[in-house]
Amino acid sequence: MRKMILFIILAIIVLHKSEAADSGRCENNSLFKIGRSKDANEIYYAVRTTLDGELDLSDPIHIYWKKFTKNGVIEPLTRIQCAFAYGLNFLNRSPERADFQFVSYSKRTFSVRKTKDGRFKVFTTANGAEVEVERLFIQIDGGTFWFPKISRIELHARIPEVGVPVMEIIKP
Repeated sequence: MRKMILFIILAIIVLHKSEAADSGRCENNSLFKIGRSKDANEIYYAVRTTLDGELDLSDPIHIYWKKFTKNGVIEPLTRIQCAFAYGLNFLNRSPERADFQFVSYSKRTFSVRKTKDGRFKVFTTANGAEVEVERLFIQIDGGTFWFPKISRIELHARIPEVGVPVMEIIKP
């Protein structure tokens, strides 16, 4: 009987730790992701909301790695990655909307805001039209850790009203 109780307690602890580790995934709240030519790992951007369903003004977007090179483990970005590569600069924040730019590329502004169906999505302008961002892909062709040589960024999106896919190549 004691072995059974110990087994149940151990199972509960393991399951609890596994759920806690996975709680940072925010898969249902995912806004978009960034893939890179360097490896299979991806950076995810997920909306953070209050209990009332408004943007969390202290931290509207949660950013994390999904490391496919480590069996899909979820990890936070390092401070260096947030400060110089994949982090965001928020230009303004309100409960309904937040405008931001990437710390590494300030030539384009993005907006996270609610759609008509009440879900948060990210929008920007591509090829002269407003689009809903789905993913970005960064082509890295060498360079160094601090100065990677990026030949192009692909913006994959959809025109919101009609769902037509759009792809724009950005030359940094």
